[in-house]
Amino acid sequence: MKNTIPMLVMCFISIGTFAQNCPHPSASVDLDVNNVRAKILNGGDLWWDPISTINTYEVPIGSSKNAIFCGSIWIGGYDASNQLLMAAQTYRQGGKNDFWAGPISVDTGSGATSITPATCNFYNNLYPMTKAEVITFANGGIASPGIINWPGNGNVSAGQLPFLAPFFDSNNDGVYDHTTGDYPYFNLSGNYPVNQTTGLTECNDYLFGDKSIWWVFNDIGNVKTETNSGPIGLEIRAQAFAYSSTNPAINNTTFYKYQIINRSSGSIFQTHLGAWVDVDLGNFTDEYVGCDVGRDLGYVYNGDIDDNGTGGYGVNPPACGLDFLQGPLADSNDGIDNNHNGFTDELGEDCLMSSFMYYNNVNGTPTGNPNNTLDYYNYLKSTWIDGTPVTYGGNGKGSGPGATTTPTTFMYPNNTNPLFPTPWTMGNSGIQANDMRFIVSSGPFTMQPGEVCYMTNAVVWARTSVSGNPLPSVTELQAASDVVQLFFDSCFKFSAISGIEKQDKISGVKISPNPFKTNCTIHLEQTNLKSAEISLHTLAGKLISLSKYNQVPDVINLGDDLKAGVYIISIQEGNRIYAEKIIKLE
Repeated sequence: MKNTIPMLVMCFISIGTFAQNCPHPSASVDLDVNNVRAKILNGGDLWWDPISTINTYEVPIGSSKNAIFCGSIWIGGYDASNQLLMAAQTYRQGGKNDFWAGPISVDTGSGATSITPATCNFYNNLYPMTKAEVITFANGGIASPGIINWPGNGNVSAGQLPFLAPFFDSNNDGVYDHTTGDYPYFNLSGNYPVNQTTGLTECNDYLFGDKSIWWVFNDIGNVKTETNSGPIGLEIRAQAFAYSSTNPAINNTTFYKYQIINRSSGSIFQTHLGAWVDVDLGNFTDEYVGCDVGRDLGYVYNGDIDDNGTGGYGVNPPACGLDFLQGPLADSNDGIDNNHNGFTDELGEDCLMSSFMYYNNVNGTPTGNPNNTLDYYNYLKSTWIDGTPVTYGGNGKGSGPGATTTPTTFMYPNNTNPLFPTPWTMGNSGIQANDMRFIVSSGPFTMQPGEVCYMTNAVVWARTSVSGNPLPSVTELQAASDVVQLFFDSCFKFSAISGIEKQDKISGVKISPNPFKTNCTIHLEQTNLKSAEISLHTLAGKLISLSKYNQVPDVINLGDDLKAGVYIISIQEGNRIYAEKIIKLE
């Protein structure tokens, strides 16, 4: 175990929530269908064994090299009485825990939430499923044990929601029964419904990947000893999945989708939701972290050209990052560009990365390990433990090379924060490469009673063949992030990334205005493009137009014949690509 955090154990019981006595969750399964072996746990945390404290985020698979130590979902906000509530996880040190297995029951009369130890024990499990199993069954084959035992329904008589794990309901009776043709819901048609209000494709409530692992957990099953918070009343259905692919960006990536349901009878205000990651890129003692604001990406890279020492990747070390692909719906008319597309308050706007925060592996300092409810919440919204905001430059707290007094929510963005022209990295701030952890989060937003929100993340890994500098791996990672984002935006259609093998970034592209009402202009500044293809797709992957760029002219107009909606514009020449969302308004 890499650190221990002394905590004062406190007990809170929120009004409308009964005290529970659930055991700690203990199930684990490996996600190992592509070039990554990732250990999945059912207690909010990922990528490690809490008992042996050995990490398993092995990439390349079979190499015995790991890129991450562990990670977890974090979420927090205020109830109507202004009480701060948090749910988070780090190292389970001393048995500390904030999450338990199973779905929540709600009393229809009082609205009180509860869960029994028997329910926690029953769902102390993970439910792996491969797409091949489902295809075999759907084509008349034998049902596998996983299909037979799929947890499609909750116990309505006990106050649980009627639907749990997603399933295809062959006779529309609402009851999962594989003998009637029901099966775990991989969308075998590949066609997803479109929201008629927003024009966005809806592909949340399905299984994805060549292999998917599904599980359900909550934050009310016992006394929270990680954050020392009272219960919120969250039921979280999670899915980890991956694809085996000839595309290296996808083959080196694992995905995580969380469906978060507020089962309490009260709203949660000023909510922040994110992912905490303790990154151990090979040898964990020589790391830097940073973020790419436009890509909603937090990442780790080596502090020098050789990741030597125990578990190290050696020369030309890789980079690894967490890509924030989808977040909760933004509050209406909040005036914030929550998804970084240059437009505020559009229909269906979700909250993407609003902050990137790192802290030190030390106890008892304003920049060190969190120790109570407020500490965790502060880190979720890029505030130091002592309540002071992060400031741009230096160590983020007003000292070191390049330090300013200007607040920011994105630490170490290099040159990707449009509000600050001066690049800011750990390296140019005089910080020693060391053992790092970071939080990528979104918010604030409001969770109403019964509301469902989603968070989808991808862990992306890339390695350069260029010697003499660790930064080319970051460039490779950014290019891989572009492919992963395009893949996600198309509801995981390989047609959207067809032909992309090596993801070199095409630079010098300007698209404006975006969003637009009548027309937008693509200006290509990169003069060495000779035969680029410019394609326009819907988010579902349908090709709208395809044209060739021949440098005459170098300005291309789009929009005259487009219907209102969200599209993906991609420019590709050989192995190089540029991709971006464009939005046409009514």
